[in-house]
Amino acid sequence: MSNVRVLIVDDAKFIRERVTKIVNEAFPEYAVDAAINGLEAMELMQRQPYDIILCDWEMPEVSGLELLQWTRADETHKAVPFLMVTSRGERGYVLKAIQAGVNDYLGKPFNAEQLTDKMVKLLAKTGKLSAEKQQRAQALIEQDLARRAARQAGQQAPQEAAKPAANAKGLAQLRTSQGIYRCAIKDLSLQEVLVVVKNEGAIPQVLEQVVVDIEQLSGDSVARVNGFILMVQAQEKKLNSTFINVKVQFVDDDPDKMAHLSKYIASVR
Repeated sequence: MSNVRVLIVDDAKFIRERVTKIVNEAFPEYAVDAAINGLEAMELMQRQPYDIILCDWEMPEVSGLELLQWTRADETHKAVPFLMVTSRGERGYVLKAIQAGVNDYLGKPFNAEQLTDKMVKLLAKTGKLSAEKQQRAQALIEQDLARRAARQAGQQAPQEAAKPAANAKGLAQLRTSQGIYRCAIKDLSLQEVLVVVKNEGAIPQVLEQVVVDIEQLSGDSVARVNGFILMVQAQEKKLNSTFINVKVQFVDDDPDKMAHLSKYIASVR
């Protein structure tokens, strides 16, 4: 049995479960624990050592940055690889993480291949990853790439059609591991959002992890909300429908994000 222990820290249950599944498939011998925020992670780390930490940034009570700073000051874990996994990709956030001693940075949304590749590189540097395990992880990465390439090859290019409804409740960006979609918001609540994206040959997939950047009418971003796709539906009853309805279920449990979202909802009603 492997003695490698992985700690996953994220306040969103969906993300914790998804990361756990990816790690279990790529490294089945590894022991995996999960914490809902930095405070719970500290409690786990005080009970036992970990060999790699995969951590969100924005969390209640103790953030990912605060956990990183605590980790680098802790004698047991100060040299442990720390991968920051977050929807905040702005230069200022990245610099803060680098200054605090982060080993690598992975933006949400991500796919299994991206996360596994980051883990392989970090664990290989510490000597925790044998050549056999590295080859198996690499095989999973290649399989994931092949599946996504086949999926994209089967999609058809769109044709022009009517514009989406004029009663949109604002603008947003839908970020997937494959790219960014500009979209119009059709409906919005604290639990989910329905947006319209243009079919340009590659469309989002059901159950895919996403980040929704919701903007004010002026164009200023007010919230970056993590979620997964519940529904993908063509607006027209034909294969080359130009516009696609996409419903996203939110998974964040962050009071600050929900407060921003509440203000935005109130402003468009």
